[in-house]
Amino acid sequence: MLCDIARNLGDDKLQRIKALEDDLGLTIVAFSCRSLDPVREERLSALMAEFGPPLQAEPAEPDEEQLGQIREAEQTMGLALVAVRA
Repeated sequence: MLCDIARNLGDDKLQRIKALEDDLGLTIVAFSCRSLDPVREERLSALMAEFGPPLQAEPAEPDEEQLGQIREAEQTMGLALVAVRA
């Protein structure tokens, strides 16, 4: 599976993420993920390893209620959302 920072999000998704951040008091990073065939994924993983870690932010420690809200937003928007310390 390949995940990268979500790009070209529509206004509705951006507003939903911003509202979630405001509501939870957390910074949220959105990722778009897709599956690749195993051979392509292996080659891509090797190339990505050369670039180093793509996101250098410490994860936040959301509580169970906050995690539930994040999971609900992920399912609705079809994105992977990660809470980080800003």
